[in-house]
Amino acid sequence: MNNRQDSLTELEGAILSEVHHRGRSTAFQVRKAFQVSPSLEWSGSAGAVYPAIAKLTASGSIRSEKTDSGRKTSLLSLTLEGETRLNDWICDPARAASVGLDPFRLRAGMWSALPAQTRRAAFDALHRRIGDEIEGLKARLTDLDAVERERIELAVLLQQARLDWLNLRLAED
Repeated sequence: MNNRQDSLTELEGAILSEVHHRGRSTAFQVRKAFQVSPSLEWSGSAGAVYPAIAKLTASGSIRSEKTDSGRKTSLLSLTLEGETRLNDWICDPARAASVGLDPFRLRAGMWSALPAQTRRAAFDALHRRIGDEIEGLKARLTDLDAVERERIELAVLLQQARLDWLNLRLAED
């Protein structure tokens, strides 16, 4: 199943995870999970969720069963193929270890080209923002399911690593 054209995108893998591991049983619940994500990149993907669910349904990875409610709600579940594809995605070491899209890392090399005063102001603002992000993430750790708890704990560690890097750069200036 590791054929590249059968590979899931990160969005598709995350959607299958929401349905299978986190019990999101409707497209609306899946979309809401992305909207409340602490990642701007994921929360911005909310408009892409419905088409991705439709694609996963058409490809046979998600089963969609209509309910009797007047809202045209369908209950989502993974098919056996969907579970296989999800497990392949979860266990793909190259994709899991990829540094992926990282807006901080993308900008890091360019900060050194800024005038010292501008760079210092940017670093000070980043330091405050990341500190606030860490506090907000830690506050979310209560009442989370096991899947989301791991994600948030890793996000805290990532943000702490960014703070450590910033502290080194601030000490150099």
